[in-house]
Amino acid sequence: MHLRIVQQRLAFIQTNLIRTYKHQTKVFGYNTQLKTLGNVNEVEKTLCKYIRFDDNNVHNDQLFFSRQYVGDYNQARQANPHVALLIDAYRKHGHRLAKIDPLGINVNTSIPELDEKLFTADFHLENEQDARSLFGLANGQSIPKNKTDWIRQLNDTYCQSISLECEYIESDIERLWIARRFEQLRCSSSISSDLQQRISEQMRKCEAFDQFLQAKFPTLKRYSGEGAEGMMAFFDLVFQQSTQLNIENVIVCMPHRGRNNLLVCLLNYPAETMFRKIKGKREFPKDAKSTGDVLSHLYTSTDLTYDGKTLHVSLIPNPSHLEANNPVAVGKTRACQLSLKDGHYADSDNAGRHGDKALCIQVHGDASFAGQGIIPETFQLSHLPHYSIGGSIHLVTNNQIGYTTPQHLAR
Repeated sequence: MHLRIVQQRLAFIQTNLIRTYKHQTKVFGYNTQLKTLGNVNEVEKTLCKYIRFDDNNVHNDQLFFSRQYVGDYNQARQANPHVALLIDAYRKHGHRLAKIDPLGINVNTSIPELDEKLFTADFHLENEQDARSLFGLANGQSIPKNKTDWIRQLNDTYCQSISLECEYIESDIERLWIARRFEQLRCSSSISSDLQQRISEQMRKCEAFDQFLQAKFPTLKRYSGEGAEGMMAFFDLVFQQSTQLNIENVIVCMPHRGRNNLLVCLLNYPAETMFRKIKGKREFPKDAKSTGDVLSHLYTSTDLTYDGKTLHVSLIPNPSHLEANNPVAVGKTRACQLSLKDGHYADSDNAGRHGDKALCIQVHGDASFAGQGIIPETFQLSHLPHYSIGGSIHLVTNNQIGYTTPQHLAR
């Protein structure tokens, strides 16, 4: 009787290991012989034998990894199958335990794929080179030694307020690169006090603007940035980083929420002009036969200065049909690249990558990002000749509700 229970338990562990770590790609193989293995250690070792990176996928040493690193990585997986499979599990499922709901409504405390019982009772990893090949440890950081240390490290990396989900990326080598880069950033030193102060100032400025509008115009439908003040810090840091990378133009499209905050607090839009519009006063000369647009559709174009460098930022008009401005922003960015002789339009053969001079930033609400077809339709243009802009940065705001759609029905 006891033997039957043990056999059933081993079969359960074996089935879950196979189900969890079977990567559906052309590079990561799957061996049908796994079904006949009865020992958990044999299952893990065999999985690591067939889950490996193909050297032929290394097509650009500067962009991703050298062939030497890929070889070291595969050897490290073979030598430390227990650690490799544990890291794989957190890279694939760790985001599901991340603390990204500020209201604490939808919080997972455990998931079957990260159950400790699925992994070997204990293991030790003493080889520092293998540890650094498998996981993106920061320079000077001590390596985790045993199963408990590794689980603690992986929890701190993938299951806190910031996490990563990248399993949808088809290229195995790209997926490994972004996972390791994320791990290195999470393991590096904390944010400096100066940067913390700068982020705090941007968020408090945004909050003060909303409080002022609420006090002076309590009946105004303003689509405030309350609860998404971190968006201001995001834009500020992206703009600064853009100047450091010698980007000259940034084109931004975004829906209603937080739009007025961004205009006034960061993009130099005159607050008095906005207040005049809120009060219903004329925006044009009396002899002009024209009407203005609603408050939530305002736009601007301005120059910002960071570290002595100038960056031109354009926030394009926003229609009431949310997300319809996404392909417009992409098209405007492509036209800007043409004007700047960027990438594909460069005169010389030594030109940089397409998108090095003009950047597109698209902001979405969480419900519309999941529900509106124009977003994946715009994605389909990303690799189409004469339409590609070298990639966009997408920011999805965590609204918790999509106008009338609750969170659990929109994701």
